[in-house]
Amino acid sequence: MQDRVIQRRALLLDAALEAFGTRGYHAVTVREICTGARLTERYFYESFKSLEALFSALYLQLNEQLKSATLGALMVAQARTASGPDRERIDALASAGLRVLLEFIRDDPRRARVMLIDAISISHGVGQISGQITREYAELTRGFIEQLFPDADARGIDIAVIATGLLGANIHIATQWVRDGFKPSFEVVLRNNLAIYQALSAFWPKLQPLDTAASAQPPV
Repeated sequence: MQDRVIQRRALLLDAALEAFGTRGYHAVTVREICTGARLTERYFYESFKSLEALFSALYLQLNEQLKSATLGALMVAQARTASGPDRERIDALASAGLRVLLEFIRDDPRRARVMLIDAISISHGVGQISGQITREYAELTRGFIEQLFPDADARGIDIAVIATGLLGANIHIATQWVRDGFKPSFEVVLRNNLAIYQALSAFWPKLQPLDTAASAQPPV
């Protein structure tokens, strides 16, 4: 019995990806979802309280898929460059993570519609979920930056702020890429997105520790 419930839920999520991802949340009804899943409305409400609950479940599912793929790519990149110079490690980690994100939305544009466009405009509840997921990705970004720049505090840099800014830039660039019909090319978008991380890497050695910077200031 429970296996059938799980199977029906999966069918509804598949139908939701097709409906939400092609027409948008506000153009879809419960009846359309049920038609796409070949189930009656009774089975819809067996798994979900509302259309918004279904969207939230799909959104979380897609983000889990993206997060898993991102972590896998970062672990591989980290292992390959563990003994390399810092700049090489930064390029490898940033490129691996960005490539996963861009490929994930390019390979199935329906995902992009759900994750990057509709999720931020449906309701306060979905917005809260989106905000929490963004914070989780920012924390993930923060963890890797801390490994690369362990002396951040001494240089007066707040890694949490940097991580939030980098993630915001990644999301904004990806969203605009979707809205522009995936133009320019994948490699151009990846290269320009990566340039932000390369700029951070190049700028870092120029940051003096706080005590050194303070002592270098002329007396007033």
